[in-house]
Amino acid sequence: MEEEKIYGEASIRWAYYNPIGKIITRLIVKNPLISKLYGWWMDRSISKKRIQPFIELYNVDTSEFLEPVESYPHFNAFFYRELKPESRPIDDRDFSLVFPADGRHLAIENVQLANRFYAKGQELSIDELVGDMPFAQTLSGASVVISRLCPVDYHRFHAPFSGTAMAPLVIGNSLYSVNPFALSQNLDYLVQNRRWVIPFKLDDGKLAVVVVIGATFVGSAEFTYDPGFVEKGQELGFFMFGGSCVVTVLPHGKAMIDPSLLGQSREGVESYDKMGRPFGAFC
Repeated sequence: MEEEKIYGEASIRWAYYNPIGKIITRLIVKNPLISKLYGWWMDRSISKKRIQPFIELYNVDTSEFLEPVESYPHFNAFFYRELKPESRPIDDRDFSLVFPADGRHLAIENVQLANRFYAKGQELSIDELVGDMPFAQTLSGASVVISRLCPVDYHRFHAPFSGTAMAPLVIGNSLYSVNPFALSQNLDYLVQNRRWVIPFKLDDGKLAVVVVIGATFVGSAEFTYDPGFVEKGQELGFFMFGGSCVVTVLPHGKAMIDPSLLGQSREGVESYDKMGRPFGAFC
């Protein structure tokens, strides 16, 4: 068991627990313009001086970096850095499902049967998560894996399985935090935030979905794949600065999720693991 060192913890606690902070958060922090301005600042060369102190404070492993630290022209370039391929091997068994990103993961075997998530009494609505999409009803009783990225993590996201990927569909416009402090107050932040829905057609014709969710100071995501067949582990895109989230949605009865991941999730405990590691199998 580890206690997470949270980037900007005091500010997040104030924004989502303090009554005045909550009001300001609703009026300002969720506004995409704020994140755009912050993102603009992180693209300026002056932000480069923040890279080395960040690495030292959070003990970031620079040996995994594809490029040397001094080559990054600004903080955002460091934030969405590429890694050496050997640092994130992809489980290559045909039946396996892999985590789409580095981070802290929670799993729900059947979202219809989940009566609590992060906070007791809160539920996650797949219909609301994917928006007004014609395929939403096909995901009733889906299995869900939520992968939460922190600012210290590798911020590129990848395909958790092979399949035919459609172009990302953008919905939502708010940018609340996806930190547990925020989600424990209101899980609906996941279905209010700006998000990109990527439908996947699996080899048996069934539909799965990867939902890429922005958050405070993550006003945008860049996509690096072309619509069409995508291999498991292939890069789909990357986030700009901030904490973020990737949700993998698999059709009912299609996936068998690792029992230990499910067990810890029922206790509200996130499991840390890296992109490419298996979290379950097709069945």
